[in-house]
Amino acid sequence: MAHYHPYLWPTNPPAFRDALATYLTEMTKLARRLLGFMAADIGDEDEELVDAFTGKRQSMAMHYYPSCPCPDKVLGITPHTDGLGLTLLLHLDDTPGLQIKKDGRWYPVLPLPGAYLVNVGDILDVLTNGAYRSVEHRVIPDARRGRTTVVFVEEGTVGGMVAPLPGLLKEQEPRYRSIELDEYVKGILKAIPEGIRFVDTLKV
Repeated sequence: MAHYHPYLWPTNPPAFRDALATYLTEMTKLARRLLGFMAADIGDEDEELVDAFTGKRQSMAMHYYPSCPCPDKVLGITPHTDGLGLTLLLHLDDTPGLQIKKDGRWYPVLPLPGAYLVNVGDILDVLTNGAYRSVEHRVIPDARRGRTTVVFVEEGTVGGMVAPLPGLLKEQEPRYRSIELDEYVKGILKAIPEGIRFVDTLKV
């Protein structure tokens, strides 16, 4: 726990650090299992996908979306795809709000008590050479109830590069060009105000 910044890793309440450390450990285990299933699904026998995420940067956030009497006039989160790798989201209540886009239409994703929502990010899209696609989503506030979620995010790279897994390219052509992680992050930040998905610029 020494590598966490003290301002982001408080000592009060006393049980916070241990509880969060335990939670992160279990979330890492869950992510490894999911990545292992994905690796098997795409024929990644050497589990390069699992290795791409092992020891990489992780982050966690707790989000609260207050109720809004005019939900049709605001957005809790604007439409986007997750720029990083793998997102695991836990609803702490039964308030709806998350929506995904498919074929030009928005569909609600209703909370399921005790279940995690697994969201594929753009990096995972690239790593799997498009086998797993990132999904555009947004959050709409509820008129009467607030919404609280806990989000766990993992980042993945191949030797510091955002690139298709080498093993997959033995039998298929790359659908994305390779780019260094730092340049990838810069590209995302530049693309956001322009309203474009940076990952789309990597397609070949």
